Amino acid sequence: MIDKNSFTVEEWAQIVSAPASIGALVVTADPSGPIGLIGEFKAILSSMQSYVDAHAADSSLMGALKHYMSNQPSEEEQAQLKQWANDQQEQMKANKPKTPEELQQRVRQAVTGTIELLRAKGAEASDVDSFKAMMVGVAEAVANASKEGGFLGFGGTLVSDKEQSILNQIQAELG
Repeated sequence: MIDKNSFTVEEWAQIVSAPASIGALVVTADPSGPIGLIGEFKAILSSMQSYVDAHAADSSLMGALKHYMSNQPSEEEQAQLKQWANDQQEQMKANKPKTPEELQQRVRQAVTGTIELLRAKGAEASDVDSFKAMMVGVAEAVANASKEGGFLGFGGTLVSDKEQSILNQIQAELG
């Protein structure tokens, strides 16, 4: 059975951040206005929380994520997470993606690495499948969080062609 203690703080941060990266990928496919962006970023967190709440009893990984999301990390862990986040930010600054395609490729590599990490640490196939399903759910929630192409909430389409394209890719790769 896999749990948070199966991972280093940095590995756990990688696991927790992967669904948010998938959500951000959908956000960047066709950025909304300020109100839409707020809704899309809220959709990332709320869909993750909903999924782990619904599947915590079925998956040890989802149970660990639920526990993590509802408890404050220790001061030492917070310091390590902050250092990890700073390192990630410095890497992004040094190797800033030049195109949306390059950003997509980097997110894909990070997600693939996270799935490989889960398997290497002994996650059961059902845990990996549940994690993939959560990421697809996050992507779908973000795509449906706000209309694209309208004005002040009028007109537009719920899921733009660009969002649908990236959503289709995510579903194909993780489904």
